[in-house]
Parts: sequence; C-alpha cells; structure tokens
Amino acid sequence: MPTKHLHLIGLDPGGVSGYCRLTVPRASIFGDADSEVLEWDYGEFGGLEVEQATDIARYVRETRSLDYPTAPAIVTEAWDQDPTFKSTDPEALSPCRINAMLTLLAFQGQLDGATLTEQSRTIAKSTATDERLKQWGFYTKGSPHVRDATRHAIVALRRARQSPEFAGQLWPF
Repeated sequence: MPTKHLHLIGLDPGGVSGYCRLTVPRASIFGDADSEVLEWDYGEFGGLEVEQATDIARYVRETRSLDYPTAPAIVTEAWDQDPTFKSTDPEALSPCRINAMLTLLAFQGQLDGATLTEQSRTIAKSTATDERLKQWGFYTKGSPHVRDATRHAIVALRRARQSPEFAGQLWPF
C-alpha cells in the first residue's frame, strides 16, 4: 500500500551544507490534490566533507522511517561551472566532491533507496527568489545554505507536480 506522504530533501552541498526537507501529500504530486507542505525541516551539516556525506545519508535513512517504505527524493545543487569563475580555492569544488560521495553512497545502498537528482542552481535561484521565499513563508534568516537548499526543494516539487515523468524519476514505484 502506498504511503500517504512524500519527502523531498533539498541540498546545497559545500563547506557547510544546507538541507531542507519538505513533506507533501502523495496525492498532490501523483493525483489532483492541492499543493500543500505538511512539514518543513531545515538545517546545516558541517565538518569534513566525508562527515557531511555520512550525516546526510543518516538523515536520509531517518527520513525514510517517517513513511516507510517510500524513500525520500534528494535534490542536490549541481555545480554549474561559471566560465568567468577564476579561483584556485579547493573549497569551490567542495559541492562536486560531496555530490560524488553521495553518488557512491547511493550505489552502495547507504541512501536506503532514496533517489539522487542534481538540479541547476540557476533554475532554483531564478524561480525561488528571496522575495518569493518570503511570500511563500519559506524564507530563513541567517544561513544562505539553508535558503539555497529550500530553493532546490521547492523548485523540485513544482517540477514534479508539473511533470509526471520527473515525479517518477524522484519517486520510482
């Protein structure tokens, strides 16, 4: 029997990784129910990149337990290299390394069946601007990492609602 809720975890990986978990009714994605966020959780993971990846995997497994057996969808920021970006700081590539670690953890089954999808930061930032986050009640003061993770989660949910194919990619049943 399908679970009543779906969970989506937006990630902004990096030196400090922001996360945002949104819980929605399954029928708002795979049916005709109104859009509604039932639960919103957010925060940051810090420390070494391997610690962050491990902590993210633990959070994903904990999230799955909320509506077992449906695994959450993870939408993480893709690292779109800006051609004008002139930096030799290794920190700039931290998102790539964390996403690679998450890909390996998924391959090893450590994400407990969760899907992992990269999403362009351009799409997220142009759709879920700070002004729109404020209007929708999802703006958080302080951490830009949490705000960026929230952008990814909201935009992915909107995309899933508009595209059954994308929704099926996030939550294959």
